[in-house]
Amino acid sequence: MQALNRTIAPDTFPIGNAKLLPVKEGVLDNKIPVYTVKGGDQEVLKIDFIFDAGLWFQSNNLVASLANSMLNEGTDKTTAAQIAEWFDFRGAYIQLSVDQNWAYVSVLTLNKHAEEIIAITEEIIKHSVFPQQQLDAILLKRKNRFIVENQKAKTICQKQFTQALFGQQHPYALTTTLEDFEKVNRDTLYQFYQNYYHADNCKIVVAGNPSDNVFALLNQHFGGNDWSKPLQASPATPIVAPTNEKSQYIVHDDAIQTAIRMGNHIVNQTHPDYPELQVVNTILGGYFGSRLMANIREEKGYTYGIYSLMLSLTEGAYFYITTEVDKQYYNATINEIHNELKRLRTEPVSAEELAVVKNYMLGELLRDMDGPFAQSAMIKNLLEFEMDNSFIQQQISAIHNCTPERIMELANTYFNENDLITMAVGAPQ
Repeated sequence: MQALNRTIAPDTFPIGNAKLLPVKEGVLDNKIPVYTVKGGDQEVLKIDFIFDAGLWFQSNNLVASLANSMLNEGTDKTTAAQIAEWFDFRGAYIQLSVDQNWAYVSVLTLNKHAEEIIAITEEIIKHSVFPQQQLDAILLKRKNRFIVENQKAKTICQKQFTQALFGQQHPYALTTTLEDFEKVNRDTLYQFYQNYYHADNCKIVVAGNPSDNVFALLNQHFGGNDWSKPLQASPATPIVAPTNEKSQYIVHDDAIQTAIRMGNHIVNQTHPDYPELQVVNTILGGYFGSRLMANIREEKGYTYGIYSLMLSLTEGAYFYITTEVDKQYYNATINEIHNELKRLRTEPVSAEELAVVKNYMLGELLRDMDGPFAQSAMIKNLLEFEMDNSFIQQQISAIHNCTPERIMELANTYFNENDLITMAVGAPQ
């Protein structure tokens, strides 16, 4: 066997079309859609039960996340401890999570335990009873964690930034206060659960290498009309009310560093500009080799890290830059961020820099498609925006075809430094 010559770089190949696993679409007897992404050799599967029950639908802070957290804290037949033991004994895992629009019940299991895990998951979703003792314990734990987190400058800054961006009444603004914990009660959470966790408000994504009987098991346990209910009326779309103050500095005496958030509204991923905007954002601050990182971390030494992000939401989207610096570098950091934004708008990106960014983005996209679990996460994102797999190919095409001229055009449209809201929280200057 010939030894590998490590002085010769391996061949590289351009990334063209996306090689996605096929998505098999099915419908349970009660019309719940099921999307299956099958791949891999391991006898494991992941099932996501998805409900329109995220923060957008709650009338008061904490309701959506706490209602979701209470699902596995006891049913009319099984205690929280028994549920935990049921999953642990079978090497299975359950995760409950909520984002701005959706709530998830996700289970991961070996195929040989699929029937038992699907059965206990049915009990959790359909027959949770929200025990008061369990709720009190969760509330205490979350309240203590909230108190600790809300003493940090970066947490205060993020909350104040979203409020400045959307207004205090908007569900995308982070507005939870300590008083909200006192307002939560078991009846409110249980009513939210009754209103939103039912068959007419559910979709299912299956990923991995499921056995042939998994769809039949899902239909057996979740395909009946025993948990069907009328859909709740969609909440009225709130008015976005950004602040008129473009720059705010909030004094926090205990802050070690000054937290900075700077950004504004942009378009979400349903807009045709979005795939190319990802290229612009990556150049600016979307990866470790970005311009912001090279300038403000590597050259100036003002911060340990600085990034820019684009957050695409169902009812909006925003772009923001995030970093923490010593208070003595605050003004200089803001100036350098402005300089980088202006440079992006006025100077063409070099061919060499653009090639590096494109290769990085294509490589990250490949990683995001690595295996059925990763691809199921992409499917869930596309379902939220009522899009299909063609969006992935649009991303690849946008990366390949984005030009320096187009980058400048988009930067002038979306990333003008004079349009951004700047929020900072730190010690007195």
